Amino acid sequence: MKLFTLTLLIALCLSANAKDPINNRRFPKTFKVGVANAAPQIEGAWNTDGKGETIWDHFAHTQPEKIIDRSTPDVACNSYYQYKEDIAMVKEMGLDHYRLSIAWSRILPTGYVDSLNQLGVQYYKDVFQELKKNNIEPLVTLYHWDLPQPLQEQMNGWINETIVDIFADYCKLCFELFGDDVKWWITINEPKQVCQAGYGSGVLAPGIVSNGILDYVCTKNVLLAHAKAWHIYDEQFRAKNKGQVAMVIDSTWYEPGSDSQEDKDAAERAQQFDVSIIIYK
Repeated sequence: MKLFTLTLLIALCLSANAKDPINNRRFPKTFKVGVANAAPQIEGAWNTDGKGETIWDHFAHTQPEKIIDRSTPDVACNSYYQYKEDIAMVKEMGLDHYRLSIAWSRILPTGYVDSLNQLGVQYYKDVFQELKKNNIEPLVTLYHWDLPQPLQEQMNGWINETIVDIFADYCKLCFELFGDDVKWWITINEPKQVCQAGYGSGVLAPGIVSNGILDYVCTKNVLLAHAKAWHIYDEQFRAKNKGQVAMVIDSTWYEPGSDSQEDKDAAERAQQFDVSIIIYK
């Protein structure tokens, strides 16, 4: 059975005219609704057609006890082979936007641009063409938690500042390969989870425990990587492809336990601590 997350694509609404009258019973005409998934969650084919190992492949195979149902990305929803059926279901639902992610290691097994896997590239080109044929617009995430395992083993992944340039090279390659078909790019999905859970508490891949130290190092590098990718697109691709680049942010919502000012202040501090490290400017 295929599972999709129904996603309200609020980011796409930023172009709505602020002067439009407010109607609380209707979404504005520019509000887009679609479905979302991620490569490690649905593709499967974890080592097929030249795909390299990811940190989630490695994590699921070597630390299965950290996953409640001990599931792995090995087969998942088998979308690598059944993407046409998935897209047909999106169309049947009457939706015209589909958020998906590119598996970095499927097109670059080592993580570096000199390891291009043409079978992986062709897979995503086929997916984008199928979406186009069905009048469905893709929103593409470039990093949804699935770092190529060689980058983790060789350089400690997101805690090595060299990752900024390596990620930027990967993003540039994707802009070159898929820019004609993709106008909405997401560089990194939920950096808080990538860093705090992956390099802080260790509950997510790669499972490193270093609360208050390496999670902050990771966050710095993730933000620099996003910024570099954004500027590459802005300077080299935006004029031709006329797309948008953003990052997906997640946050816990905090509310005061009472109406006291002390509790209100505490809730605000918690909220700021939770998300301001990512969005503060």
